[in-house]
Amino acid sequence: MGIFFTPLDARVSLVSILLALVLLLHAVKKIPWKAWQEPTVFSAWCASIIVLTLLWRMRIPVQPDLHLHLLGVALLTLMFGRPLAFLGAAIAVLAYTGEFGGTWVNLGVNILLLAAIPTWLSDVILRSTQKYLPQHMFVYLFANGFFGALLVQAGTGILAIIARWVLLPQEVIPSDAIAFMLLLAWGEAFLVGFLVTIFAVYLPQWLFTFDDKMYLKGK
Repeated sequence: MGIFFTPLDARVSLVSILLALVLLLHAVKKIPWKAWQEPTVFSAWCASIIVLTLLWRMRIPVQPDLHLHLLGVALLTLMFGRPLAFLGAAIAVLAYTGEFGGTWVNLGVNILLLAAIPTWLSDVILRSTQKYLPQHMFVYLFANGFFGALLVQAGTGILAIIARWVLLPQEVIPSDAIAFMLLLAWGEAFLVGFLVTIFAVYLPQWLFTFDDKMYLKGK
């Protein structure tokens, strides 16, 4: 869903890189270092970056530089929180660009599209469910793991297509691209919901956003 192979205007690239750097610095300041040092957590975070890079490579080609794929960032956000998820997704964008011959001048735009936007959406959905819905484990699993992932995938995909339409007006976007993206969002929802359920039961230390006291105590 990123714009990896068609160079963008130099001014757009410069502004997007500066904005991405500012957001990354802000995220680094918010990282929960104590939780990150728990056993297996750092290894899981590093493995997630590798998986994310490979997941984006399993794509559906729509145009030479327009590909639809599962995002995986909603799961990363639920696992490690927004700051670490944003940093991890940004590293995945860097790795994808280097490994698969992407255009480096588009790095800032791709970090915004594939890291900043989906982690922000996922965090907003999480906070909204905590504020407005009952604090129950099944609410966490379905509202965030399933429907939250669906909304993040669909919202990010639509915004990525709009960004392409604005930044590359010379390219014609197929009329069914959004329809395919919405169908793909259901696959993301089932996958993330399944994995979040497994982690909540067997590896709760990998879910920074799952609080036993909030979702299980007294239930």
